[in-house]
Amino acid sequence: MIILGIDPGYAIVGYGLINKDSKGKLTALDYGVIETPKEESFPLRLKIIRDSLIALIDKYKPDHIAVEELFFNNNITTGIQVAEARGVLLCTAVQECG
Repeated sequence: MIILGIDPGYAIVGYGLINKDSKGKLTALDYGVIETPKEESFPLRLKIIRDSLIALIDKYKPDHIAVEELFFNNNITTGIQVAEARGVLLCTAVQECG
């Protein structure tokens, strides 16, 4: 079973993939970040996140996807943008994995 874990953001999205075999042994498959250029418009940054997640799903075909819940800080504008990015991640995961 392959599991994709995602730490949402709009500048940097963290991800990690693990495999759990039939004996319960966990093995790291891949990990990294999806980075979006700060000079790009926000909608284009969301598209970069979506396209990058689709590429990860196509490559690894995860059985499960977990997306971290958000913790808001004092900057509500940043919190809203991260929430929008999380929405893109969730929607893309459902579209691509059913």
